[in-house]
Amino acid sequence: MAQRKFRLLAAASTLVLCLSEVHAQAPVPRQNPALGSIVAVKGGEEMRFVREDLWRAAQLRQDVIGGDVLRTNAIGNLAILFSDQTQIRVGRNSTLTVNDVASSVSGTTTLNLDAGNIWARAARDGSGVDVKTPAAVAAIRGTDWSLSVEGGRTSLVVLEGVVELRNAQGSVTVRQGEGAVASIGRAPTKFVLTNSEDREQMLFYLSLRDTFSSMPASPLTGPALRSERARIAAVPPEGRTAEDWLSLSEAAIALDGRTAAAQALTQARAKHLSAAQRARADLVEATLLGMEQRWPEAAALFSRAERGTDAKRRVLASYGRYIAQSLADPDRVYPEPKSSLNDPLAVLAHAYVTAFRQDLTAAAEVLKAAEKRFPNDARIAVMSAQVSYALNRREAMRASIARAKAIDPDDPEVIAADSNIRGDIDGEVNAAVEALRKAALVAPGNSNIWNSIGLFESERDRPLAAEEALRRAIAEDPGSPVSYANLAILLLDQNRVEEAGALIDKALALDPDFSVAYIARGRYLLQKGESAKALEAILAGSAANPGLSQGLLMAAIAYYQNGEEELADQALDNADRLDPNDPVVSSARTAIAIDQYQADQAVLAARETLRRYRQRGGDFEGLAVNKDGGSYPAQAYRFLNLNEWSRFYGDRVFDPFSASSYFDQAAVDRPNLFTARPDISTIETGVDVDMTALNLTLQGLFLDPLAVSGRIGRLDLIRRPFLDVEIGGSLLSHDGHLGWQTEANVQGYSNEPLPTSFSLNVGRAQTRDGATIDREDETKGAFFIGSAPSAADRFVLFGAAAEGKPGVATITTNTSAFSGTRDTTAVLGGAGWSHSFSDRNVLTAALFGQRTFDTQFSSAAAYLIPPIILGAEQQERSRTEGAMAAISHSIGFDDFTLRYGFEGQRGRIRSTTTGTSFAFNPNTGQSVFEPIDEETDTTFRATRLYADLFWRPSDWFEAQAGIHRTTLDTDFGDDSMVSPRAGIGIAPFEGHWLRAAYRRDGLMPLAYTLSPVTTVGLVPNTLPLALGAEVDTLALRWDAEWSPYFFTAVEYQRQNADNLDIGVPNTFDSIVVEKARIERLAATANIWLTHGFGVFGTIGTQSAEVRSGDAFGNDVPLIAGDFARAGVTFVHPSRLKLTVAATFVGDLQGDLTGTEIDDYWTADASLTWETPDRRLLLGVSVLNMFDEAYEVAPNISGPGRTFAASVKARF
Repeated sequence: MAQRKFRLLAAASTLVLCLSEVHAQAPVPRQNPALGSIVAVKGGEEMRFVREDLWRAAQLRQDVIGGDVLRTNAIGNLAILFSDQTQIRVGRNSTLTVNDVASSVSGTTTLNLDAGNIWARAARDGSGVDVKTPAAVAAIRGTDWSLSVEGGRTSLVVLEGVVELRNAQGSVTVRQGEGAVASIGRAPTKFVLTNSEDREQMLFYLSLRDTFSSMPASPLTGPALRSERARIAAVPPEGRTAEDWLSLSEAAIALDGRTAAAQALTQARAKHLSAAQRARADLVEATLLGMEQRWPEAAALFSRAERGTDAKRRVLASYGRYIAQSLADPDRVYPEPKSSLNDPLAVLAHAYVTAFRQDLTAAAEVLKAAEKRFPNDARIAVMSAQVSYALNRREAMRASIARAKAIDPDDPEVIAADSNIRGDIDGEVNAAVEALRKAALVAPGNSNIWNSIGLFESERDRPLAAEEALRRAIAEDPGSPVSYANLAILLLDQNRVEEAGALIDKALALDPDFSVAYIARGRYLLQKGESAKALEAILAGSAANPGLSQGLLMAAIAYYQNGEEELADQALDNADRLDPNDPVVSSARTAIAIDQYQADQAVLAARETLRRYRQRGGDFEGLAVNKDGGSYPAQAYRFLNLNEWSRFYGDRVFDPFSASSYFDQAAVDRPNLFTARPDISTIETGVDVDMTALNLTLQGLFLDPLAVSGRIGRLDLIRRPFLDVEIGGSLLSHDGHLGWQTEANVQGYSNEPLPTSFSLNVGRAQTRDGATIDREDETKGAFFIGSAPSAADRFVLFGAAAEGKPGVATITTNTSAFSGTRDTTAVLGGAGWSHSFSDRNVLTAALFGQRTFDTQFSSAAAYLIPPIILGAEQQERSRTEGAMAAISHSIGFDDFTLRYGFEGQRGRIRSTTTGTSFAFNPNTGQSVFEPIDEETDTTFRATRLYADLFWRPSDWFEAQAGIHRTTLDTDFGDDSMVSPRAGIGIAPFEGHWLRAAYRRDGLMPLAYTLSPVTTVGLVPNTLPLALGAEVDTLALRWDAEWSPYFFTAVEYQRQNADNLDIGVPNTFDSIVVEKARIERLAATANIWLTHGFGVFGTIGTQSAEVRSGDAFGNDVPLIAGDFARAGVTFVHPSRLKLTVAATFVGDLQGDLTGTEIDDYWTADASLTWETPDRRLLLGVSVLNMFDEAYEVAPNISGPGRTFAASVKARF
């Protein structure tokens, strides 16, 4: 599925990592079966094994069994994942005893909470949890809740579910949004939470681990620091003093990175240093050691520096020592340094410690007071803005960042903090990236800046730029797990699974209880196909950080792909509750709703997805730029057969560099202007697939080759290895005669050795009895292979073959008779490669080949010149073969996208006709026979050179213009044509879109192309053209979404065509029209009635006039002057889908002489049902259910009532 990137951490991630001992002791093996294991620790936590008196350090991944006791200190904090998937988070100064864990849904997990607080999340409708406290027992049948014990008082808050809090004095039932309190000897009482924010009910923890990368090593700040660096840089290296090198190393810590700092420090130490300078050098080296996580060495050097530096640097050294000691020995609580808070550096360090030892709210209060005391310190303002950002205090955040910008707008940290706010809160991602790249020029060694650039580039769908930035972030700070995890998720988006796995291993090696890395590991395992291990890792990460909405989203995906639909729904509810503005959650709901046949929920979730994307404002405010958000309504409405509504969203968000845009446009149902015999396959849409759809699909596959396959009867929200097989058959009944069809479909995907998708489809159909026009004998097969070995390269290979004997009408009239048979064989194939030089700079090259064989046998006689009967028996064989090479380049700059390329093709058309013609006079009995022996052999060469420019400067306007030059060289002569095209689209009001386009098109021998197929989403109606024909098209369209329930579209096309070659349905005849003008006006309404009903209707008129030759002024035959189609689709969650549709055709001329064909109505229906396990798909269809007798052409009857019953089995 395509989706918004799984944004793991923002650049201010120094606030949200955990403190842990990297070289932690190994967990102790247990004799009894484990009830759960510790998945996150902070430092200083202890546990006492059952039947032991010894307290030991709580180790990561330590198994827990019944009777174990866990306790935390003033800064401690741990998370446990139990075997029944219950997640427990234990807060500071808490003591928890694990008594038992439920082994089944009917069981109960029992815990004792003697002091402190816990938060928990359990499966909805799963096993119960009883928590005993000194004042009461909480009997929990809920999913999210927190419990706190303070002396003899127990407090309960329920975020979701139901909890009974009871003691000997009474009981209360507490539901979502409510709380209760119980004291020893007093009955529990209930209260209602007002303005509750779920995040504040959960237990979060902070870290000091990455403080070293944020700590300065110089008392200089802002312009002074940058000026000092610039001064030293202007001095040749050989002329720099020890003070220069030392000052440069101090500045490099903040601006140029650890490598530059270390090099400058080496140069400084190589010169003579005073005692004070040596202490400063120790401070720089200690900071570098801290960045490398060499805590004991860092602590020793900080301690030494503390004794020899000036007062300002002493603050840095003392807090550096404190942090390094805490990291070196997390089981020991060290006292905070006693520094004067009259210095801004001391206040900053104290705020870090307060956030760690208490929480962000307390740190915010420290910083609020500091901002008043130090109104001109940009560092304090920046940190205050970051903390307010994390606490979602928008006003305070904006006030602080405004103050920081006023103080020093060029400071890289100020720019970074402001850019994060602009990108994340205001939706101004483009401006954020531009500003961050300017900041990176000033501070190229700042890992957080590069990390933010990577995330925002990913946000605006620039994966190559995002990868480059995240790799730079890793290079600048290889000791931080943040960028490793973010890059891993980016690579998982690209199905580069093994590369991502190595990065996740590195992140967890750096921080063994890093919650985000656990969730990333879960996704990695999910994409490897290891579902059980994936879910365990995701739940462990979610327990370690229960406030991470996208951790719950990943849990929902894992549950759903495991078939645990209720647990998936619960996880989505929790994710929505934690972050009600995340569009990824509602987009997952859309996909799941469609998969579950919940049509109404799919529409609602899709519209909510788009609303959430757009409410971010800034770059996301417009509809057109939200290609992900717009694609979901397109899918939801298409599921209800509200196809014009679906087209509106697909066209509106079209992006030339997005595969999903091409797939959405390929799914559009385009009208057939000329009448044809309908069949069972066209009941739902009323139209057949054409070359427009094939070319759009291929162009999309060159951007996303792994989309060649998809799950059959299942939904994978995250792509994982699979092999699905579907085998089916159907029985057809028409006029008492039976036919049958069989089909086999294989779809698969593998990560190894390269990410590769493949699909294979074969089918056979046969109807032997009945009228010749209803007979059929067809065998077909097709395959597609797509591979994406890297982020920049993509490959597609495909082929198809079909052999068929279609039905041919037998015609007998008073003056003529005709019968015939036809045998066709077609083989085609192609291969292509697409390469991205950058995210909006793509080169595509492809080869196509095609060979067709057509054999027609006919016997005809006509009584045209009385009394002579003329006739013939003949066989015509034709063979067409050709090859084509195409190259296309697409490049985007600002609001423009330029696509240009060249295509060349050559081939051969050979035809032979043999047989005998005769003339018979029944009055005399004389006959004259003449042999027929004709042969033609034609070669062709054709080229297309094109350029097309697309411009979308705003959400309400877009324009497209292009020019094609085509040449055609055959044995009959050469021809060339210059074909301009231009179009505009305007959105004057929300939900309305007006488009106009003019274009000229010519028919090439081979219809494949890499050139733009649409012009502002408009495509000329398909006409039957002879080789070398030209069509001028003027198209106008008005789409209008009047409400969430009602949509209309009006489209007008006027086409001037040369060399029409109109095939008469189910015969060998064709009608040639040298010049014609065709006008079509159609109005469509789509209505979503809710309750699973979608109503669609189209009414229109067509005018087609011959513009040359003997029939000048006559109607072009086989084009209905009036037409209409209306129907309803009903979708039910029992996996039932019903479509009933009626079609009207009127004012139809059968030939150039104006032979009229009667108007007619037909009605069709289609019903499908899937078994609950999705293993079987049953279908019943009826074509022309009222058995209407009608003709589609003179003497060519439409099909009578036809029944089809089908079954498909999936494996």
